[in-house]
Amino acid sequence: MTASGRRRQGLAGGVRPWSWAVTVLMACVFVTGGGMATASRPTADPAVGASTSAGGAPRPQPTGSASPTPKRAARTDAGARTVTAAGAVRPAASAVAASLAAAVANPGISHPVPVSRIAAQVGALFNGGLNGAHHCTASVVDSPGGDLIVTAAHCLGSTSDVFVPGYHDGTAPYGVWRLRRVIVDAQWSASSDQDHDVAFAVVAPENGRDLQSVVGGYALGIGQGTSRPVTMTGYPQATQTPITCTNGISAYGSSQLRIYCTGFTGGTSGGPWVIDGAGSGTVIGVIGGYQQGGDTPDVSYSVAFGPNVQSLYEQAAAAGG
Repeated sequence: MTASGRRRQGLAGGVRPWSWAVTVLMACVFVTGGGMATASRPTADPAVGASTSAGGAPRPQPTGSASPTPKRAARTDAGARTVTAAGAVRPAASAVAASLAAAVANPGISHPVPVSRIAAQVGALFNGGLNGAHHCTASVVDSPGGDLIVTAAHCLGSTSDVFVPGYHDGTAPYGVWRLRRVIVDAQWSASSDQDHDVAFAVVAPENGRDLQSVVGGYALGIGQGTSRPVTMTGYPQATQTPITCTNGISAYGSSQLRIYCTGFTGGTSGGPWVIDGAGSGTVIGVIGGYQQGGDTPDVSYSVAFGPNVQSLYEQAAAAGG
């Protein structure tokens, strides 16, 4: 994990067979005394220190380090990438279902996403272009203008970043999309408040087409709770394809969510947390929040999408289109 932290990426769209998937996954979920669903844990708990969150929940403290290390990957200029033509066809729903089945078979354990099953809605963020390392993950969210992506606020400092949906092996199968505007909460701008580590960005059209018309988009899920398993996808900086993992989730204080999924290292921040839904699924969180997504590869966090995120989305939608 780099000094600048971890970032993660999204998952494929398509209708998912939850009738059996939920049964398998929830077998790995137990209920605490307060009745909250808790994620299956593939690894030992992180050490718990004395500090608590605003909501009163104990917060894991990093071990062997004076300060937490976020999950955003460092931006470098090494490793040039090659761009391919835009306009490729999105992966079929059957391919998405097959990828989900692989994840459900091993809840809490990440696995690489085969190139044929990479979700078009999810992509990597680069600073300025493909002539460097990808540093975060983002995903397309449904909007009236068809031009919004969602990620962690700590992933976007300006409009110099570009979004590459479906990125793999140095190629941009759906094109390279420039950002026109970044929208973050005022409390994030003022103090990098971890409870507001969410950002939307308006993406400029390419060749007369908006982003969503090319790759599709996830529905935005507000107030979805913790009763359903989540599939999380992200792009580790050290790899050229994303990883994905499915598991139950739990509340972390009053404003954040937590999931146990292995191997989400630098570069995966901003990756979407997706639950089943009509069409291509619903994004209910992004890797970020507490310690900018967590200070270990196997435990990730997200701001719980509530009224503040809904308001931020509405600002972004009004700025786009």
